[in-house]
Amino acid sequence: MTSSDAAGHPAAPQSSSRNRGVRANAFAVALLILVQYGLGMWVNLYETTPVSGRGKGPFAAFGAAVAHGPVALTLHALVGTLLVLSAIALVIRAVMARKRAATVLSGVGLVAIISAWFAGASFVGSGKDGDSFGMALSAAVALLCYVTILFRGDGPSALSR
Repeated sequence: MTSSDAAGHPAAPQSSSRNRGVRANAFAVALLILVQYGLGMWVNLYETTPVSGRGKGPFAAFGAAVAHGPVALTLHALVGTLLVLSAIALVIRAVMARKRAATVLSGVGLVAIISAWFAGASFVGSGKDGDSFGMALSAAVALLCYVTILFRGDGPSALSR
């Protein structure tokens, strides 16, 4: 009998901890998406995007939103950037935990968040409804990915923990 047999499988606690980390990170990203959604609706209904970002491309439009936009638009742009960073962290965490489904779902979620970020920056630059719709659709895809990670867990007993 080896020392790892006597003490139980040594990878099990670490794997469980990593799984909780993946799920916690997915929950945080899902919450940020909901906050972002609320800020986006506020901006869409009550704010005007800055004219200084129009027609200059997504990065210039993002800069104009942060520098010259209303507070809600600035918060929306900053939370979007935080979402990108959090989604990258989740992909890394899922890879390190060796969770194939979580890795794929978090990767798709990251692509959707980046797509929403670019659509939002493009919307500030153009004001086109299609860009706003692309932002909303991308956010929905991302949210679906992160909620799936939460409910998928490690198997049937994951929701009972």
